[in-house]
Amino acid sequence: MRIIETNTEFVFLRVLRRVLLISTLLLTVFTAFSQRGTVRELGGNRDSLRNARQQRILRDTVKNNYSAKTTRFTYEKNFKFNDLTFYNPDTIPDNLHRFTDFEKNNNFIQNLGGIGTAQRSLFYEGRSVIGRTSGYHAYDPFYIDPDQIKYFDTRSPYTDIKATFGGGGRAITDVLFSLNDSTQFNLGFSYSGIRADKQLSFLTRGDRSVESTNWNIFGFLRPKKLPRYLLLFNMTQMKHTAAEQGGIIEAITMPTADTLFYDYLDEDVALDEAESYDKRGGLHIYQQYDLDSVFQLYHSATFFDQILRYNDEYDLSGSDSLIYSPVDGATSGTIADRTAFREFSNEFGIKGYTRKFAYTLFYRNRNVRYDNLLIGSARKDSESYLGGTLRQQITPKIFLTASGEYLIGGNYMLTGDFKSDFFTARFSRVKAKPTYLAEFYTGEQRSWTNTFNDEVSDNLYGEIKLNTRRWSFRPFLRFNRITDHVYYGPDRLPLQASDDILLFSPGAHLDLKITDKWAMKTTTVYSTVSGGSSDVYRIPELMVNAQFAHTNILFDGKMIIQTGMDAHYRTSYQAYAYDPVVQQFYQQNTIENDAFVKIDLFLNFKVQNFIFFIKSGHFNQGLIGDGYFLTPYFTGNRQTVDIGTRWSFYD
Repeated sequence: MRIIETNTEFVFLRVLRRVLLISTLLLTVFTAFSQRGTVRELGGNRDSLRNARQQRILRDTVKNNYSAKTTRFTYEKNFKFNDLTFYNPDTIPDNLHRFTDFEKNNNFIQNLGGIGTAQRSLFYEGRSVIGRTSGYHAYDPFYIDPDQIKYFDTRSPYTDIKATFGGGGRAITDVLFSLNDSTQFNLGFSYSGIRADKQLSFLTRGDRSVESTNWNIFGFLRPKKLPRYLLLFNMTQMKHTAAEQGGIIEAITMPTADTLFYDYLDEDVALDEAESYDKRGGLHIYQQYDLDSVFQLYHSATFFDQILRYNDEYDLSGSDSLIYSPVDGATSGTIADRTAFREFSNEFGIKGYTRKFAYTLFYRNRNVRYDNLLIGSARKDSESYLGGTLRQQITPKIFLTASGEYLIGGNYMLTGDFKSDFFTARFSRVKAKPTYLAEFYTGEQRSWTNTFNDEVSDNLYGEIKLNTRRWSFRPFLRFNRITDHVYYGPDRLPLQASDDILLFSPGAHLDLKITDKWAMKTTTVYSTVSGGSSDVYRIPELMVNAQFAHTNILFDGKMIIQTGMDAHYRTSYQAYAYDPVVQQFYQQNTIENDAFVKIDLFLNFKVQNFIFFIKSGHFNQGLIGDGYFLTPYFTGNRQTVDIGTRWSFYD
């Protein structure tokens, strides 16, 4: 990873100007807004590590001709698996208006309606960690972990700033800065924040639903006198605070009276002062030394710490009784639950590559600690893993990858990937330990101790790609078989399914280029649940996403306009409810989320490196339905007008 050297004084002046600009912006907006985000990715180009060492990755053809084409990034996994793919920052305005958590996940999630709220995927996702985890994952999407860190390769200082002002007091800020001091060293940082007012039972401006701050520092080092050595490093930190409202009182007490559910700011909610807190972060390094291309040594180390709290004062004579129960006969009290999870891991491996073949073999030691305040003693585990990855380039456009990981003691993960221009498939079989939370918990309201079997899942995704100049049709299939599934039942206690669950979700992406400027894109998914424990898993039977848009490109791409309409539809189903005390979605059989259609109108506009959007969210409210539920007792966002900007600097 080598970058063209620049004049030190020139760089210093550029950096100083940029730092002043960023500081001014942050001082202006910090108290008003913030959020997490990413620079969207375009296609990448593949460079071998050998080429990265022997030649400069970027070359100045015209002095000071800096742009997105001279700025690239990659990820740690691409070094680890010798698949060094670089990406350029996305400079087109398409879909910049999709800034909410719901939209950024293609509408295939469940949350509590607002940005920054607890969320889960509607589709089953096999565990990525087969050992012990804390079990608190509702706020995982807002934490940028080491695997998501972008390592930049720039010939000039690079800054990317995004600011979004959503209707209803929702605001998001993302700032990213990266600088290559020389061909040997890079340093950068990113900041993301969310400031969102309550969408239900709102009192006054600044009555927050979510406050979240997420930052990280990252970089690489390739010493000039030791060119075979590479070090990647990052520090991550997130502090996420959410006001837990328990849901709309009328929806809990009168679940069939749906005309009472859409007063939004004026709705009465079950909880007034409850608060969840998730603070997490850590340090991570990755280093490798190349003996030659066929034999390389690497090491990675991670320290991760997560602190979780839930606080509330309750009185069961009021609406608190809808969420809490008496404790030892007492009808009032204080909840101050605290849980901590800590992980320290070291991974040592060998790897290498030839022209068409790459391999990785590793040993990992992982020490974890789970400490629940009222249990009184911490749970500790030391886990040892063996694993590896083989990647074969069968033809220039066909790749086959096989990965395996074994946790000594019986747990494992096996994964196979096949990629080509015509067909893509991925299969995994995962046997994972239950989470600490599912087996050990003691709180002010309830407690449990369980001994669950390991959850086993077979997960398959396949997609066929049929493309012409005017249309693209990509049918796909998602299949999951889950054995010994751990879930939370109607009494909000963890349970284990007694039989298998089979999820079958066929669907298709259809893109039509109607004219050179008009296009339509749709995604349709049909899902069925079967097996002896089919009643345990809940998912809408039919979901549809559609976009009808007009795009106009002017002045050789310096000005781009995209405008149109987004729509999402899903059928009715009995969705999981949410328990704020332990941040878990649980099975409920009381209320059914009605089918709904959500329509957004948008305009995305780009001039040079400046992009602007304006959107009318849930435009159809009052025309097609009064509102919708994503989670029982919590309405989705009401009709709003949202605006946002993105501004990138390359010098």
